[in-house]
Amino acid sequence: MMIEIDELDFRRYSPAQLAAVRPNLERLADITRRNLRLLDSVLGIKGEDSALRRKHELVRAELAEAHSKIETMRHDLKTARTWIDQLQGRLAVIEDDEQDKLYRSVGLAATAHTVVIAAARRALLQHHHPDRWPPEKKAAATGNFQAVSAAFQKIKELRE
Repeated sequence: MMIEIDELDFRRYSPAQLAAVRPNLERLADITRRNLRLLDSVLGIKGEDSALRRKHELVRAELAEAHSKIETMRHDLKTARTWIDQLQGRLAVIEDDEQDKLYRSVGLAATAHTVVIAAARRALLQHHHPDRWPPEKKAAATGNFQAVSAAFQKIKELRE
């Protein structure tokens, strides 16, 4: 089994964030040291090697920093999820606004430009005009035409 640990840049994290992950990384470092001692005994390497000890300490520090990053990212993800839920709630309230319903009824957003509203008005009124429909659908088209016309009249009043 091979484990690769990339060089990590911990300058992006606060000391508090790094301290939060230290205990778990210390545990992992202890396990790593034990495994390295076992490996050294199998390979016949003496455990008093100071270079190896320094490497262990470096790995221990790097693991502590890595765990800190992980915990920070988990916290940030939880915070982001909370914000998303709050924003979705606010959006639901905004979408229930009567003015927004009026705009959505004609396929527009309340922030639509006047030119876009004028073009949408022409297109929808032309599409729903009773003279464009066969006689059996003329009554329904008349109702749709009047509803669209009334919606655009209300939009015009809101914009004035």
